[in-house]
Amino acid sequence: MSGVKTEVLLAYETGVHIGDGNLYLKKDRMYRVTYSGNLRNEKEYYRNVLRKILYTVYGVEPCYYERKHDNTVLLILNSKEIVKMKIKLGIRPGNKNEIAIPAWIKKNTELSKACIRGIGDTDFSLSFKKDRKGLYKEPRIELYSRSKALIDDIADFLSKLEFTFSVEEGRDKKEFRLRMYGKRNLFRWVREIGFWNPYKNLKLLTWKIYGYCNPGLNYTDYLNLLRSSWRKTLLQPGVVV
Repeated sequence: MSGVKTEVLLAYETGVHIGDGNLYLKKDRMYRVTYSGNLRNEKEYYRNVLRKILYTVYGVEPCYYERKHDNTVLLILNSKEIVKMKIKLGIRPGNKNEIAIPAWIKKNTELSKACIRGIGDTDFSLSFKKDRKGLYKEPRIELYSRSKALIDDIADFLSKLEFTFSVEEGRDKKEFRLRMYGKRNLFRWVREIGFWNPYKNLKLLTWKIYGYCNPGLNYTDYLNLLRSSWRKTLLQPGVVV
C-alpha cells in the first residue's frame, strides 16, 4: 500500500481487527494480537497484503502460519507495546459482542472509509443472486454481527454516503444483519470504499467480465476463470500483445 498514510492504514487495520482479529492479554504473561482467515481463499490477502500493512503500521514482522488441517491462515503479533496501543485506540480483549468503530475514526471521513474497508475485506460477504434466467448476476453485500453498536456505526456512515440498505435483527436478538443489493450499491462501494482483499476483487472482476459470478468457487477457481478469459481475448484476431 505504497503512498497510503500510516493513519489511514491504522484505521484500516482496526477494521480488520474488528472483523478477523483477537486481542489476548494475560498480565505479565502474554500479550498477543491474532488475525485468522480462510486459508483456501485468503492466503494471498494474509501473506501479501495484510502482513505488509501490519509491518508498516507497527514496525514488527508478524508471524505467519498456515493450518491446513482446519483451513486457517494466521498472523500473530506478540508485543506488549502493540497490545497496549490497541487498547488505547479502543480495541478491548475478549469477545466482540459489543465492539464498535472507535471514536477517533468516526470523526474523520477518510479514516471511516478505511476502517469499513478493513471490515469489508474480512467480515462482509460479496455474492450475486440469481436472476430470472438462473444466472448469478444481482450483487449483494452483507454483514452479520453480534454487535448492534457496530451495525449502527456502519449504517450511520453508509447513510451519509447515500447507500441504500436494510438492517435486520435475528430471531434470538443476538445477531444483526446489514444487507445491500444492486449494481448501484456495488459501484458506489467500489468508488467510495473499495476492497483490498484479492479474493473479493477476483469475484468482482469475474462478474464484470462474464456478467455473472457463480457461488461456491474458491480463490483458485476464480483466478483460472479470469486467466481463461484473458487467453481467449489474446487469441482473438487483431489483438496485439
